[in-house]
Amino acid sequence: MLFTFPEQAVDGTRQTPSTSNPYPQHTGQEQGKEDKPGSEDQPQDGTQFSGSVQEQGKEKQSDSEDEPRDQSSSSGSAMHLDENEEMIITNIRATDVALGLRRLPAGFYIMVCHSGLEWRTENKPSSVNDDVVEWSGSIPLPSGLSAIVRLELYASFEFWPMLGTGECLRKLTIAVEQVLDRNANGVPFTFFARDGIVVSPCPSIFVTIKRSKCRRSDPSAPRDLVPFRSTTEPRDELEDATNKGHGALSRYRKHGGKKDLERSITAFEWALGACPPNHPCRAAAQSNLAMAKFILCQVEDRDVSLEVPLGLFRTALVTRPVGHVDRPSTLIHLAMVHFARFEKRRDEVEGARGEALLREAMELSSTGSHENRAAAFLLRLHAGRRVDPVHASHQSLVELHSPSPIMDDDPRNLGVHLLRRFQRFGDLADLQQAIALLQRSVRSSVWNARDHVELGNLGIALWHRFQCLGELSDLEDAISTLRDAVDLVPHGHTYKPGWLSNLGTSYIARYKRFGGVSDLEDAISTLRVAVNLISHGHHDKPDCLSNLGVFLRFRFERFGQLSDLEDAISTLTDAVDLGSSRPNKAKYLNNLGSSFGMRFERLGELKDLEETISTLRDAVALYPHGHPDKPDCLGNLGLSIQLRFDRLGQLSDLEDSISTLREVVNLIPYGHTDRPRYLGNLGNSLATCFQRLGKLSDLEDAISTLRLAVDLCPLGHPSKLGYLRQLGDSVGLRFRHLWQLSDLEDAILILRDADNLTPRGHPDKPLSLNSFGNSLRARFERVGELSDLERSVSMLRDAAVLTPHGHPQKPLHLTHLNISLIARFNRLGELSDLEEAISTLRDALELTPHDHPHKAFCLHSLGNSFFIRFRHLGEPRDLENAILMSRDAIDLTPHDHLQKHYRLNGLGNSLITRFMHLGELSDLENAILAHRGAADLIPHSHAKRHDCFANLGISLITRFECLEKLSDLEDAISLFSNAVNLTPHGHPDRPRHLTDLGMSFVSRFKRLGELSDLEDAITLYSLAASTPVGPVNDRFHASQKWISCARHIRHRSLLHAYATAIAILPQLAWVGLSLKHRYTELKQGTDVVREAAATALDAGLPETAVEWLEQGRSIVWGELFQLRSSHEELSSAHPDHARRLLDLSAALDSAGATREKSLPTFLEQAQDSETLQQVADRHRMLAIKRDKLLQEIRRFPGFKRFLLQKDFSQLRASAHSGPVVFLNAAESRCDALVVLADVDHVIHVPLPKFNFQRSTGLRNVLGKLLHGRDMGSGDREGGQATRRGLSWESLLSALWSGVVKLVLDALAFSDPGDLSRIFWCPTGPFVFLPFHAAGLYGTQHSSPGHKVFDFVISSYVPTLSILAQPPNPRVASSSGLRLLVGSGG
Repeated sequence: MLFTFPEQAVDGTRQTPSTSNPYPQHTGQEQGKEDKPGSEDQPQDGTQFSGSVQEQGKEKQSDSEDEPRDQSSSSGSAMHLDENEEMIITNIRATDVALGLRRLPAGFYIMVCHSGLEWRTENKPSSVNDDVVEWSGSIPLPSGLSAIVRLELYASFEFWPMLGTGECLRKLTIAVEQVLDRNANGVPFTFFARDGIVVSPCPSIFVTIKRSKCRRSDPSAPRDLVPFRSTTEPRDELEDATNKGHGALSRYRKHGGKKDLERSITAFEWALGACPPNHPCRAAAQSNLAMAKFILCQVEDRDVSLEVPLGLFRTALVTRPVGHVDRPSTLIHLAMVHFARFEKRRDEVEGARGEALLREAMELSSTGSHENRAAAFLLRLHAGRRVDPVHASHQSLVELHSPSPIMDDDPRNLGVHLLRRFQRFGDLADLQQAIALLQRSVRSSVWNARDHVELGNLGIALWHRFQCLGELSDLEDAISTLRDAVDLVPHGHTYKPGWLSNLGTSYIARYKRFGGVSDLEDAISTLRVAVNLISHGHHDKPDCLSNLGVFLRFRFERFGQLSDLEDAISTLTDAVDLGSSRPNKAKYLNNLGSSFGMRFERLGELKDLEETISTLRDAVALYPHGHPDKPDCLGNLGLSIQLRFDRLGQLSDLEDSISTLREVVNLIPYGHTDRPRYLGNLGNSLATCFQRLGKLSDLEDAISTLRLAVDLCPLGHPSKLGYLRQLGDSVGLRFRHLWQLSDLEDAILILRDADNLTPRGHPDKPLSLNSFGNSLRARFERVGELSDLERSVSMLRDAAVLTPHGHPQKPLHLTHLNISLIARFNRLGELSDLEEAISTLRDALELTPHDHPHKAFCLHSLGNSFFIRFRHLGEPRDLENAILMSRDAIDLTPHDHLQKHYRLNGLGNSLITRFMHLGELSDLENAILAHRGAADLIPHSHAKRHDCFANLGISLITRFECLEKLSDLEDAISLFSNAVNLTPHGHPDRPRHLTDLGMSFVSRFKRLGELSDLEDAITLYSLAASTPVGPVNDRFHASQKWISCARHIRHRSLLHAYATAIAILPQLAWVGLSLKHRYTELKQGTDVVREAAATALDAGLPETAVEWLEQGRSIVWGELFQLRSSHEELSSAHPDHARRLLDLSAALDSAGATREKSLPTFLEQAQDSETLQQVADRHRMLAIKRDKLLQEIRRFPGFKRFLLQKDFSQLRASAHSGPVVFLNAAESRCDALVVLADVDHVIHVPLPKFNFQRSTGLRNVLGKLLHGRDMGSGDREGGQATRRGLSWESLLSALWSGVVKLVLDALAFSDPGDLSRIFWCPTGPFVFLPFHAAGLYGTQHSSPGHKVFDFVISSYVPTLSILAQPPNPRVASSSGLRLLVGSGG
């Protein structure tokens, strides 16, 4: 019989294979309390029981029990052991082991433990009628009478091979003396029912002991059982997880706690994940998980979840063929799931399948076995419950799914029958039986020319099993078998082309698995031979042509040669023309339509897409209802219609696509191997619908559908990765809509698994990188962890690079890269990120056709990028481009599109910014209209609703400031309040909204004069500045607002405001930024630090002033110098962390130095072709790693303040070489603050002759004097300066009288000549003044005592910490430390 494979049309969303395990790693945490020795069984009272046994077993004693002394005297002879005598357990008998057992046992065994070893008896089955199970074998006992022995009775649920220990039925810990006592008196150990259960397994155990002379020298003595393992030997993780699962499931069956059931599922899931596909115990792991899942389905009464245990039991059954000892129990469990579905749906097919499975189980199991009895009981139970409201004859359905008695005698016919039935219903059990029968038929005969039929059918069956389970051995066997069939069939035989076609299809399957070009070429050449062998009018010609066309299309996908695709379309067109009257014409049209779709994706010609849809509609119309290939064709049609929606944006196409894909899912029977694929396609379309319309119900349906697809798809299946990625994307969409952190973490976990399981070079790698990168950016936006953003940029850059030019996903990947680059620019301010983002978007826009729905997204993103560059650089052309592109994006976006509000917001922001620069009132009014439209359009449940309110509030308060209409201000306050209320604590946007609300209260205070408004603003600003998350610039801006308001009314929080602002400064000048950028950011804080010190002095806190000046002047490099003095302490306590910190600091400094090189110098010295961008990326990642390492160190006891700012008591020790004088110039006052190592307070020297304006004026004088000298016209310029009252003498005398003399007097330096060291640490305009030369230089002051160098030797230091003495000189000599002074003029 000739079988021709119907080649499925290409599915745009089908995924490629992966054999990796998607189950999460076991964490080693306890999954629930297990049955421990402390909960051992309690032996019942007995007249021969000794006192010691009662202690071990914690028995209840009866009044008539013998005392230990009496027991010893009555059997003293039994207790005595000769020196050369040993004791051996020869037999163990247990009664009623299956009594009350809640699971179907495969066997029972005993474990004996003592002396650090375990012995395990054979796993022995029992029948229903067995009252006693008996084990024989020699197990030695320890020689000491008081030695402890533990006996454990287990039930196993697979006979061989066993996985784990099974369920523990009884545990007994006793002394050797007690075992001998019971053995001598013929008394068994008897037990109470456990845990209050009326009926428990195994009420008694009897142990037979034999005493004999030592057998070491007796070679004829029976051999002992070999110890199974050491009791201290750790169990492997697979066995440990399985045992945990059995223990939790046993507890659930006894006590009914659902948490135990969930723990058992968790453990069994991990066990299955840890069990590779070829592991001999995989079927056992699948059965364990299936049983626990099945119980959970019954508990939760969820019919749809039965798909999971059904698939697991079916897969387990495949690996337990006829003759396998555990096949009957697996058949029974599978039947139970079918019966459960029958109960839910009243579907007679389910009932019939269950009955057929139970009958097979009865045939394979012996009469009286537990399996036989269970199968018979379930059949009777089902017969009693069955209600058939639809079919008049239930028996007919059973016969449809049962082998015909006529065929039972011929394994060939029966095998073919089962293979056909599998192709019809997709039942793996049928396929497994078919393979077993066909293999038996092939092995039972000597090959001849007629045997090619059996070989060919066996090859087809093996191919099917490979498609279902992904086992490579099946594919290799299929190819080998089909080769033999081809070799055996005579040349010219009518079957030869068919076997060649099937062989070519098997080559293609292997090509899809491994990508070997030779397999693809062999497939095409094999099909060409088959096509040439078939005469033009032969009925099989269209089939071969169709397969050849599909294979040519695969080669086009591999190499991109358009000629292959054209040949494929031509060949498939011939198949359609030749097969116009054939029943397979629908299949030919399906393949042809899919090829037209591929040409559309390559060339972008809409006529190809229309041809695709038209051809697939014709194919669907030709398929009769119920045809097994109809769902596949419908699925391709649905995907093609969605492709047209993606291209043209017509909502009707999306609705048609979803409707079609729903129909596909409804056509596929539960349990069918292709069901996950159709669920995945439907879920993807529902997610697209949500992105278009924003209906949360669509997204929830998408997530549940995709989750089901993931659950139903077998491990290692090629499509599993795609479903995981689509599920992660959909959960990520829900996070962006609802902003629930749990959704984000779930999405990241799912997408991380998908990306890790997708190898480099896999065609879907760009998709997985894109999805994972987007999720990491989302977490950065939510949590603010910079490492997430760095990884996002890296992954999205890789995704864009790996996506071929011309690929339809290329523009989308470039756009997502732009978004992450913009996010990084907003966080770090690196202009290179902004420029790369704009360049990337330009490329994306050029690659996107004008009428493509993605065009609006590109335009909006590029407009936003121009807007950000305008705010940074102030180029008017950027603002005009932003407005133009935002308008174009809005024009291309339908009114009901979910993204419309984003685009309106973007336009409104650009318009209001133009109003602020040009003052055109129409821009302001249009901005308000755009922002109001966005607020009206955004769904009520959307997580970004607060942004719409805030933007509209900014527009209204801007109009209030322009027109002074109080209602605008009140509306703005209301909108800002709503934005704050909608933004949860910990959200990075909360500081910005709090600041906006505070700003509106300040505006109302200015208008109405209500002091409460200003106080409310101070509260809001303080909350915004003190929030630990959010952009650092937003928080610093809030702190500045807070300071301004608090200074205005001398608010009690003013010092706190300054402290908060200064604490934020190190984050502004983050060590991962370039040196130039860090300096630019730090300049924002120079005035803050000086004014903070002045405020502290006003409050009488000179020590606080010094601490703040120190902190503000050494934001970055001061930490590096502190490392010198702190390293030795860290190295002593935590040497590994100390070494890592030094290594990271050195690498960070080296990378930072490389970034500062000019481009020509960099290119000249660059190694390994590393680009400047890569250097910058590496620099940032090193900084992130260093920050995380410092966080670890600060968690150690005693290191909480490691490398953080020191207080004054620690700082003053640095002034060991002489006084350090801070010179501070603020708007309100100027002061000198003197620090001495041996003085516990600051010597405060006010400078009443100086203020900020005077110090700035002297700095300008110095500049003019120096300018004249540098110009080479010192006489002329100097003379002019002198005539204007500007001279060196006047400058230096002002410094002497106004500053230096006051400091020297405060230090009591009154005697010239005794030169001491003094260190000047100036701030602000003081930085540029020559205090080392201050003095009176007239002839009347020529004697000593009128100049600073008469009293002291002056030095300048940028900060006090630089003078700290390192404890280890070798550490002090660290090279490469560069200075960044934080408070220049």
